[in-house]
Parts: sequence; C-alpha cells; structure tokens
Amino acid sequence: MQIFRNKNPYYRTLIALSAARIALVVLPVFVLSFLFWRIGSENYLETVGFAALIAGMLVTYAALSRRYRILLSGHNGERALFKIIKHIRWSSDCAIFTNLPVSYKKNHSEIDMLLIGERGILIIEVKNHSGAIIGDCGDDFWVQRKKFREGRSAEKKMLNPLIQLRRQRGIIKALLTENGYDVWVENALFFSNPNAKLRLNVGKNNRTFCDRDELIGFINSMKPKKPLTKNEYAEVIKIIQKMGGQ
Repeated sequence: MQIFRNKNPYYRTLIALSAARIALVVLPVFVLSFLFWRIGSENYLETVGFAALIAGMLVTYAALSRRYRILLSGHNGERALFKIIKHIRWSSDCAIFTNLPVSYKKNHSEIDMLLIGERGILIIEVKNHSGAIIGDCGDDFWVQRKKFREGRSAEKKMLNPLIQLRRQRGIIKALLTENGYDVWVENALFFSNPNAKLRLNVGKNNRTFCDRDELIGFINSMKPKKPLTKNEYAEVIKIIQKMGGQ
C-alpha cells in the first residue's frame, strides 16, 4: 500500500489562529491593568481609547474563534478519516491520496481521500458536522439542526456535499478520459462526528455513512463495475501524481 499524504492547506492558518486567540486573551489583561493604573487620569479621551481597544480585541477574538472552530472541525474530520487506512483490506497494489488538490480546465477542488487499486477508484469526502443532517440529493443546501442541553436549538444551512463529490468525480473522470482511460469512479460521503444523525434522502447510488465501521465495510467489499488492470493502476497513479504536483 502506497500512501501519499498531503498536509491540510489550512493547517498553518489553524496554527496562526490559535496563536492569535491566545494573544487576544492575554493582551486585554495587560491593557486593563494599565487602564486601572491610569484610572485616576483626567484625560477622558485616553480612558475612552483604552476601552475601545479592549472592545475591539473582544470582537476580533470572537471572529477568530468562529473561524478557528470551523477549521478545527474540518481538521478533526480528516484525522478521523485518515485513521481508517489501517483497516482497509485491499491488495498491496493500492494507493491512497489525502488532501489531494485536483483540477481540470476551470474546475478545481480538493479530495479528502482518493483510493486507487484493483477494485477501482474511490473518492471519499468527510464532514465533521454534528446534530441532525437533513436533506435530499437534489437540494442545493442541507440543514444542520443542533439541540443544546438547555433546550435551545439552532439551524444553519450547509452546501450539499454531494455537489462537491460530483464535481470531484467529474474532474477525475475527465482527466483520465483525456489520457485515454475509461475508468469507473465510485464515491462516498462520511460524517465522522459521532453526534451526527442523518435524515437524508439520497438514493442508493449516493453512499453516505455516519458509522466508521460501515464505511470500512463498504470499502473492503467494494465491487466496481470496471476494475483496474495492473497497467491501468500504474498509469492512473502517475496521472494523479502529476496533477497533484507530487
């Protein structure tokens, strides 16, 4: 088994956001201390300025924290997906790509995991959303509904992940067809958060999982319509590596 692991392109952003959040927690303490020390100052504008600075820090912290939580959730989902590799029971002639940038003409995307082997090609997209996920395969957006301990509930829209999967599958198919390979490409959607509950109407062809063992079972029992020959396997890997800059 060959593993080509690309780093999450947002990993550095995640580290920078973490450092910024820590700084925005510490700095207001120093600013407040200095403000109290200067509290006896008759300079009203100076006091107002310090208060505005602290308020600005708090607003910035809230905005950065929201972005940090979103990126961290995605990062945790990718880590959960990567852990299933040791359970994959394909032959030794198997290649796995993670965080793979793909493009064809004006279409661009990033595949969370791409498996290539004698059983064919499989694209896996992972989401780490929690709560009830509600939607239909033809919807542009799905609904994420979360309930909290105090009885409060919240809803927000998320882009239908199947649209992204179809685009990724189209890119891989178009690229391989251009190079003379008519290869069947499977795809699967995995919700890695244990608190996710799927209420989806996606049909049998859009394989969606919220249980890791079910996903592993599907991968290990996958029977594509058109398996890859050894020659196709080797050439497809070269094409994918070239596209991903590896």
